[in-house]
Amino acid sequence: MVGRNDQCPCGSGKKYKKCCEGKQQVKVENLFNEEIESTLQTFYSVYPERKDIREYIELLQKWSPAMNGKLQRELIEAVVLDEFFFHVRPDIWEGYLKRQTKRTVRPQTIALYEQWTSPEIFIGKVEAIEERYFKAIHTLTEEPVMIRRENNKPIPEGMHVFAFLLPDGSEKENHKLAVSTLIFFPADHVKVFEQFKKEYDAQGKDALAFLKENHLALWTKLVAGGYEGEEFTTFEQDVLQQTKGFLNEQELAGDKLLAVLEDYLVEQQPKARKSSAIAAGAIRFGQERSLFEGKTFTVKEISESFGVSSSSLNKYYQELLEYQAVPV
Repeated sequence: MVGRNDQCPCGSGKKYKKCCEGKQQVKVENLFNEEIESTLQTFYSVYPERKDIREYIELLQKWSPAMNGKLQRELIEAVVLDEFFFHVRPDIWEGYLKRQTKRTVRPQTIALYEQWTSPEIFIGKVEAIEERYFKAIHTLTEEPVMIRRENNKPIPEGMHVFAFLLPDGSEKENHKLAVSTLIFFPADHVKVFEQFKKEYDAQGKDALAFLKENHLALWTKLVAGGYEGEEFTTFEQDVLQQTKGFLNEQELAGDKLLAVLEDYLVEQQPKARKSSAIAAGAIRFGQERSLFEGKTFTVKEISESFGVSSSSLNKYYQELLEYQAVPV
């Protein structure tokens, strides 16, 4: 074993602690993260088993009437599946962890599995974004939680987030990762969470017990409040729909433009009197940056198509240029 003050085996002539020790730690951390990510993915690919399907379907049939017609089937099934695994049949998850523990040799991973026996339901408001985590304030307890980001997609401050959380293995206080996909809610639905908090304050149960007992009630309130599974506000959706409408009408492939536009809307939160002004600016931006091919349009043609002035169009065209110019 190489001592920290020994010469590094890579041949650099430096002490190990000044050379490759840090790289080795990063490598070990990456292996650890890959191992726990594989554990989570494998669970959802294997369970529920055939013998448990009927019970899951019965729960799905119980929950579906409150959400059908508003939410996509895939989202309803995902929400009900987590309810089934972690509230109705926690023995399935616990049995899976025991089997994984027997197959694992890394002590760090075994210790983490021991902390994973009870995933905790969570709702909170996004307060700050970091490179690897974002900070969310628990809607009911107002306690801060650092949640590991699933990807580099922008997360706007002020959104609410829902997930079942587990310790992330970093040994840092209140640092968590999501068992399944994080679900974000645009600011349009903030009143639902405020009312939910009032109901919680009016009774004496702890937060986890309240959330467990009122999980279906929360989704029922969200759907009744107009939630349809989107992560964009009504205004942002309108911008995207108008942009897509123009692209479809002109038979243009605009996936690259829409990807940039979505990130711009989330990160920059542009304010405009008319959503069509941003959509028009996006079309000019996409054309100038070669994000779609085919027909070309003058500024006048684009502005007339969207019913906005050339100056309004150019304002958001310039904002998009400045946004894309910022290094990630």
